[in-house]
Amino acid sequence: MTPDVHLQIIDFVIFAIANLVNLFISGIFLARRAGQEQIENALGLVLVTFTFPLAILIIWNGALGREWWTLVLPSLLVGYLLVELLLDYIFKIDFRHTTLLWPYLLIYYLALMGMIGYCFLVKPLYGFITLASYLINLAATWCSYTRVGHG
Repeated sequence: MTPDVHLQIIDFVIFAIANLVNLFISGIFLARRAGQEQIENALGLVLVTFTFPLAILIIWNGALGREWWTLVLPSLLVGYLLVELLLDYIFKIDFRHTTLLWPYLLIYYLALMGMIGYCFLVKPLYGFITLASYLINLAATWCSYTRVGHG
């Protein structure tokens, strides 16, 4: 395979992960609204597993000497997923009703915006699709928040 094909594969998989993250988060919010805690938990566990392939792709981008943004923007999502894993699944902290909510929301939105930016930078079509899945995520967030608040 040529180096360009490697870049296309990396970018496509990161694009796919970004959209799967948005869709899984949407599912989490809709499950929360419906009171389906087991489904919410299962979707969250699958969500945090995206940390591993994404981290490998970031390392691959670094090994190929790609631009800074191909490392930093997906790293924001890895950071968010690690925070999610730690707070919700390892330490099981009810942080949504504490002052930890604001830093959590900051990294959450930075991560999602970073992925939209990454996708637009590699291919505008990827960016528009990722923006659309983010808007679905926002709609599910609003739908959940109006019913149950933050959790």
